[in-house]
Amino acid sequence: MAAKIIIGVSEDETRMGLVEDGRLMEYMVERAQDNHLVGSIYKGRVCNVVRGIQAAFVDIGLEQNAFLYLGDKMDVTEGQSLLVQISKDARGTKGPTAVREITLPGKYVVLLPHASYIGISRKITDKEERERLNRVCAAVRPQEMGIVVRTAAAGVTDELLAADIAELAAGWKILAAREKVAKAPALLRRELDLPVRIVRDYLRSDLQEICIDNLQIYKRVEELLQCMPQAQSIKLTLYQGLEDIFAYNRLTEDIAAISDRQVPLPSGGYLVIDYTEAMTVIDVNSGKFSGRESLEETIMEINRQAAAEIARQLRLRDIGGIIVVDFIDMHTEEHKAEILAALQKSLSGDRMHPRVQEITLLNLVELTRKKSRQNLSSVLYTPCPVCSGSGRVQSRETLALEIKRRLRSLLKRRGSSKNLLITANPWLAEWLRLRDLKQWERELACSLKVEADASLQVESFMILDNNLVDK
Repeated sequence: MAAKIIIGVSEDETRMGLVEDGRLMEYMVERAQDNHLVGSIYKGRVCNVVRGIQAAFVDIGLEQNAFLYLGDKMDVTEGQSLLVQISKDARGTKGPTAVREITLPGKYVVLLPHASYIGISRKITDKEERERLNRVCAAVRPQEMGIVVRTAAAGVTDELLAADIAELAAGWKILAAREKVAKAPALLRRELDLPVRIVRDYLRSDLQEICIDNLQIYKRVEELLQCMPQAQSIKLTLYQGLEDIFAYNRLTEDIAAISDRQVPLPSGGYLVIDYTEAMTVIDVNSGKFSGRESLEETIMEINRQAAAEIARQLRLRDIGGIIVVDFIDMHTEEHKAEILAALQKSLSGDRMHPRVQEITLLNLVELTRKKSRQNLSSVLYTPCPVCSGSGRVQSRETLALEIKRRLRSLLKRRGSSKNLLITANPWLAEWLRLRDLKQWERELACSLKVEADASLQVESFMILDNNLVDK
């Protein structure tokens, strides 16, 4: 698999696209006015402890307090100062989520100041290499601290590993010293900006190229890559064309399709993705695909394609929380096991490590995927001012009946005009003109006229005295 990272930087936003085998697999956007907090460390002050939900709300100096889950360990009090790290960005009306387990990520390891164990990435499968990494880390591990070895550490020399651990330990000492003198709430350590985080977190053996359109960021990334021996084969490109970097790489259609409710499959089937407050629901449909062999093989072909595309969409749209997938009905346990295995294999490259449950009797699969930053859709889109995010507006039949009710109530008033003008959005006005307004006039004993006004929203209308309008 050939991977490429594309980074577009402007004064207003930074965008990142991860392309695998020519397909856009991940897309991130960070706006200048939006604070990305995940990874940042604060000295906070406990505002209130809510025992009913085993949690506390911590003032970290922002508009919204951070939510800190305590579980059974209810050992904090109101007014207390404590060190917290942000694990999830604020979402909608919810403030950021914080944890007390601090982690300091480096190039090759993650330092755990409040732990005392050594962990090694499961993606490093070579037994001898795991033993070597464990031996090196055990020799240089700071006392009463833990270390998690990252996948990028595979093949790295003992000296570079030791240097990375020493650098993180020195950073922790500085942070601890700042905590002692800082007055809560205070920011003690800010997470790195997006381009540097991308290089740190997305470095992998199949990454072939990083393309950046900003000279300053290009130089920062170049300096970082020079310090990482396993990154020497990565081609770093400075894009200087006039066309947008994502348009140049022919990714604009993929980006535009991120909001689509319906996602096509190669066979002619399609996915339907719906979001709710509690979960995301993905429905698999056969569409126009009728297959060439048996019905069961047709179903399996669509479900196989759906499994691969679902894994891609979760990454591309950064869908988190609970996801329920409704596959097309399969009738044998072997087929269900095959699709479940295909889904798990497709999800193996996801850094958020989704967890897949068994297929139910109704061919439903439940997944959970970690949330960290703001959902991509909440960054790129806002609820429709007409439908308020429901995706629906009232039908023209419903609006027509509402207009008729209003007319009936209005005409019952003493002295009301019998010559009325209905003004509505063109979408509704044209439909009303095609209705039998003469029947309305006979039924209501009045004269009616309909006019279109494009400035009105589709559900809006006005009923006016036409005698006054004509004057």
